[in-house]
Amino acid sequence: MIPLDDLEDYFDDLTISYSQAQIYDLYSVFKTDFIDNPFEVDGLKVKVILDYAMGTEFDSYPETFIHLITRKSGSAKRVFDPFRANKLHWIKPILLQKDDKHIKYFEYQESDGRVRDYYWYEEKDFIVIMEKITPDYLIITSFHIDDNISRKRYEKRYWKYKRGLK
Repeated sequence: MIPLDDLEDYFDDLTISYSQAQIYDLYSVFKTDFIDNPFEVDGLKVKVILDYAMGTEFDSYPETFIHLITRKSGSAKRVFDPFRANKLHWIKPILLQKDDKHIKYFEYQESDGRVRDYYWYEEKDFIVIMEKITPDYLIITSFHIDDNISRKRYEKRYWKYKRGLK
């Protein structure tokens, strides 16, 4: 397993103008990490949604994969996000090393009432979001924090959780 300090972007040249070969390589990482080599976190089997995501340019790929390489745009349509996609291979090491001092864990109740678990690799501005759906642990998404406003929002949520506030 890759030590957290050694995590780097997957591609040196990934941009919004990605190639199909790059998407295929990213999908290979996803398949290896989450389909071919299942694992558990705290006794819960980590799961992904394998249904195909329709209505996107990536509709031949599973829904969770799409959430890990795209983000919502202003029109609510998902668009490719090279910062997010380039860190796809970080998810499994972060979850498997969740107790490392570099990972800040907190729970947060979303506006729809669902409680989700956040694993924040603060030093590298990357978050993995999970949800316990008995008996499994579903990967919701992951992303790179792009700005100070978002960073402050997650810091506030983290400290609120640490202080036992809801």
